Amino acid sequence: MSFFDIFKKKKSKDVAKDRLMMMLAYERANTKIENLDEMKKDLINVVKKYLNVKDVHIKSNSNQDIETLEVEIILNK
Repeated sequence: MSFFDIFKKKKSKDVAKDRLMMMLAYERANTKIENLDEMKKDLINVVKKYLNVKDVHIKSNSNQDIETLEVEIILNK
């Protein structure tokens, strides 16, 4: 990676991937962040932008020592 790589514009899929990874890290650490809901909305908007969907839901679940992030995508026919 060169110095000039920081000035390149990221593709939206890369931004969405980075945000999802950050959300997962915070969910696993059980840490509250201020803009987690906003990041979830951004991810939903990215999915809706590139797929023909009816609805997208993101929720986190915690069972004993296992935490999961569930993404439900309802596709149009």
